Amino acid sequence: MNFFRSNKIYLDSETVAERLRSRRQAKNFKLKEAAKKLNISEKYLNNLEKGEYGQLPHGVYGKNFLREYALFLGLDYGRLAKDYEAEISVLEPKRRKEIFSKQIIKRRYFLALPKILKNIIIFLVIVICFIYLGYRINKIISSPLLLVNNPGLDIITDQTSILVTGKTETEANLTINGESVLSDKNGDFFQLINLKNGLNLITVTARKKYSRRHTIIRQILVNK
Repeated sequence: MNFFRSNKIYLDSETVAERLRSRRQAKNFKLKEAAKKLNISEKYLNNLEKGEYGQLPHGVYGKNFLREYALFLGLDYGRLAKDYEAEISVLEPKRRKEIFSKQIIKRRYFLALPKILKNIIIFLVIVICFIYLGYRINKIISSPLLLVNNPGLDIITDQTSILVTGKTETEANLTINGESVLSDKNGDFFQLINLKNGLNLITVTARKKYSRRHTIIRQILVNK
C-alpha cells in the first residue's frame, strides 16, 4: 500500500508541461497533428509542453490554449489550471523584482540630470498625456477596432470546428454569431466555433456603448 502512495506523489510532482507531453505521447499524437486538429499554432502547443509560458499570449488567451489542449488530451483541466497558476506564481516574483530594480536605476539617473533637461522631459510627458487623452476621447465616439486574425478570407476546410481569434478594444462588447464573447485585458479574443457541412458564415461584431457596430464576416466552406 505504501508503494502505491509513493507512486502517486511522484506523479503529482510532474509539471503541467510534463503531463501534457506525456499524455500526448501516450496517445501517439504528433505535436503537428494535435495543432491541426485544434486549429492552434504548433508553436504555442510546443511552448506549453516545454513550460515556456512567457512565450504564450498574455491573459486568458494563453490559458484558453491550455484548456483546449487539456480537453483534447482527456486531462483534468481544473487541476491543470491550478497547477499552471502555481507555476506561473513562482516566476512572477522574480519578474517583479527585476522590474523594481530597473525602476530604481532609472529614478537615480533621472535625479542626476540637469534642471533644463528635466523640464524638457516633464514638458514632453505633459504633451504625451494630452495626446493620450485626445486619443481616448476619440476611441469613445468612434467605431471600435476589430481584427479577425483567424480564419482568413473565404477558406475551404474538412474540419468540423475552427478557432476564431482576433483583437478588439477592451471596452467593446464582442459577439460571434450573436453569442457574447469575452476578450482579455489587451482586447485579444478566442473562441472555438463548430462548423457544419457546406457553407458557414462567421459574423464577428464589436460595439462600444456610444459607437456604431464594426462587423467582419468570414465565409468557410466545409467539404468532407
